[in-house]
Amino acid sequence: MENVLGPNSPAGELMERIELQEKTIAETLAKFEGKSATFMWLETIRAIEEAVNLVTVEWSDGFADTLFSMPVLRLANSTEQLKKVRAGLAKQFGDKFVARFTSLLLQFSALGTGYQQQGLFEFASFFADLGTLIDYLQSRRRDCVALLHRLPAACTGGVAIGSNDPVLVFFPLIDLHCVQMAGARNALLIQTARKRLGIDDGSEGDFASLDEMFLEPERSRVTEMKLNENGRAHLSRSEKVRSDRLFSAAELRNDLLLLEAAYAEFDLTATKFGRAAALIRNISRNHIDRDYWIKLPERELNKLFKRMEIDADLQEALVFRGSSYSESIQTYAPLVRVDGTLYSTVTLLSRFAYFWRARSLDKIKRFQIRSGFIFEKAVADRLKHQGFVIEDIKRIDRHEFDVVGLCEGVVWNVQCKNNFLDLAYLEASPDRFARFNHRLVRSYERALEKDKRREHVLSNRTMSEDIEHVVVSRFPVICSNPRILPFSLISQFRQRMSALRKP
Repeated sequence: MENVLGPNSPAGELMERIELQEKTIAETLAKFEGKSATFMWLETIRAIEEAVNLVTVEWSDGFADTLFSMPVLRLANSTEQLKKVRAGLAKQFGDKFVARFTSLLLQFSALGTGYQQQGLFEFASFFADLGTLIDYLQSRRRDCVALLHRLPAACTGGVAIGSNDPVLVFFPLIDLHCVQMAGARNALLIQTARKRLGIDDGSEGDFASLDEMFLEPERSRVTEMKLNENGRAHLSRSEKVRSDRLFSAAELRNDLLLLEAAYAEFDLTATKFGRAAALIRNISRNHIDRDYWIKLPERELNKLFKRMEIDADLQEALVFRGSSYSESIQTYAPLVRVDGTLYSTVTLLSRFAYFWRARSLDKIKRFQIRSGFIFEKAVADRLKHQGFVIEDIKRIDRHEFDVVGLCEGVVWNVQCKNNFLDLAYLEASPDRFARFNHRLVRSYERALEKDKRREHVLSNRTMSEDIEHVVVSRFPVICSNPRILPFSLISQFRQRMSALRKP
């Protein structure tokens, strides 16, 4: 496989690579029939989501080891282990779940063998066992959903997709073209941002746009929020969910309750999220099939929009209207249109709810301020995990500090910058991204200079002259300053900062 062009490649070459990959994706999809491709891929995404979420189940230690060490590449030689895994899964989730899981494993086993035969050993290594397969699937979730949105319009041919085909047909497209195109787009972002900053040292760069577990960056995750009394009361209305299902309509409605409870102090229900949540609840009760699938004729959806007085921006966000893979990778739209009918799943609706919650909250000034303090705690907790002792220093005279940590006799003064904008909007235009990135970097550099000038204040309190200053940015900033670190790389803080002090 030819490598993606690096960030130092000429912009023209990167644009040509992006256009070539876009063209290859479109030409490949054009061979297939739209309905079978869309429905089989929806089934495959369900099996993928189920496999990824197996790590959230509380298994007995013995079965967990058996399950996650299940060979995928050598599946045919592991019949006894597969039998034990199937029996354990059937006991928890039933035979239909096991059938989806087994089909997924068989398809990836065949794909891995094919990769080996083509000499693509790096890709084949992802399928060594179920544990590595889950990591791989986690890294491809955005690509899977992006491809789903392209299928109805792009698949105009006559080749039907069978139940044993989706992984073998679409994952080589994802691995060899979609991921490659994303790499070229990131390289173009890096190059444009570095050029705007005047960085031309010939060094390579990376763009850690996603947080750990391949999650989109957020101002304040639901897991970082503390429930207040109103939130706890709200959450008490949670529905009972069936233990034999990983996903269900009730769980979707519980997700909405959790969001409303976690952000109750900002009255989330009174924002645009409230109308979206009401719509999703309606759909989950009146248009649900087998407790997972959503099927809604477009005329019924339009009636629902009118009856519930759904704003135009929410209507627009629910259905993907782009015409390229580059556009589909940025969408959170949960509905897919096929011949005048909208299809979705409870997991896609849940994903959209989390996106719309962030979009609704990010414009509230009080949330922006509050999320700044939450971000500081998140940074402090991650530094504690790496061996830093967090000092109880927030204000000295009139000087404020975010996080002050002590490690091996060195005082680390960490400014936490919770600047955040719609990453998809910025990534869609390299020039727009570069302008915003440039403003942030210059702002962060001025903040570091200011901290250096007031260093004596911190030195007097800590009784140490050995002080280092760092900025941690929520935004995945691109720059050459090692003292500016995006939060997506926070797990590398100690390693990267230690390198600053090496002679």
